Amino acid sequence: MPPADDIFVYEYLLRSGVALNSASHRRLFAGALIRVGAGYGCIHPWPEFGDPPVEEQLRLLAAGQTTPVTEMALRCAAIDGAAREAGVSLFEGLEIPPSHYSWSFAQPTQPQIERVLAEGWPALKAKGYANYGETRRFLEQCVRVAEGTALKLRVDFNGCLDAHGFSQFIEFMPLRTYQRLDLIEDPFPYDPTAWQQAQQQWQVRLALDKGWRQGTEGFAAVVVKPARRDWRLVAQRHPGVPLMLTSAMDHALGQMFAAYEAALARQELGNAIGLCGLCTQHLFEPDGFFERVLSPGGHLQPDLTGGGLGFGDVLERLPWRKL
Repeated sequence: MPPADDIFVYEYLLRSGVALNSASHRRLFAGALIRVGAGYGCIHPWPEFGDPPVEEQLRLLAAGQTTPVTEMALRCAAIDGAAREAGVSLFEGLEIPPSHYSWSFAQPTQPQIERVLAEGWPALKAKGYANYGETRRFLEQCVRVAEGTALKLRVDFNGCLDAHGFSQFIEFMPLRTYQRLDLIEDPFPYDPTAWQQAQQQWQVRLALDKGWRQGTEGFAAVVVKPARRDWRLVAQRHPGVPLMLTSAMDHALGQMFAAYEAALARQELGNAIGLCGLCTQHLFEPDGFFERVLSPGGHLQPDLTGGGLGFGDVLERLPWRKL
């Protein structure tokens, strides 16, 4: 890693209208951008999932120690810096895979579903909660509005159910809602036998996020957040299994790094990269970065300002301090 004296930091705070998943009740999300030479990276920990908070991440980094989150941020800064010095965008010659719409329960339902249908998003993904009946009713509402379209449904429970609760969630679901299910992420804590049984009994596709290292069977896709792990390692661990690359619900710079890695993965693995989850900018209050991120119909459009991952003029104006 570079010497601490060569690293500059800008700490940020993102705000969401509601909690973003069943594992967190927060609406404020602290992180930090780093600048190393000409390149930038994003440190966005999730303490709910075992990450040290950002203050500890920066303290360790100043002491010359990295965590998985800061290691990826430094990698991002190195790649980004090389492109900026060459005067090129990292997205040049690459195609970002399309994404589902990440539903925001902080925003009114009608304008969101109208946007999803008008722009032709292929799927929407909602966070599922322990009150699975409420989640099921929400999906039913979406299906009523989406009648006559090909919209698919995805749900991420973050492991908050048990096997029985998941069975209840599916068993009492109206047929027309069930027929639109694309995949369900982490319905309950991973257990190969229970997941395999659930897939076979209910004929649903499950996606594995937490527990991917130990995963052996019972899932049809693996979720990868490039800000937290290298998709190449996941592809090696699960050859032939489709990967769903997503943002870490982080800063726009981290979001674009995930998009860059997803584009590389699509170039290398082709159809093994399924419909992604890279479009999360609308989950947060707008800022000078998020306002530049557009994603009509699930097609993320990168900012090209300054080369690299973009946002060059906004990044240069930030009040950076030495680590």
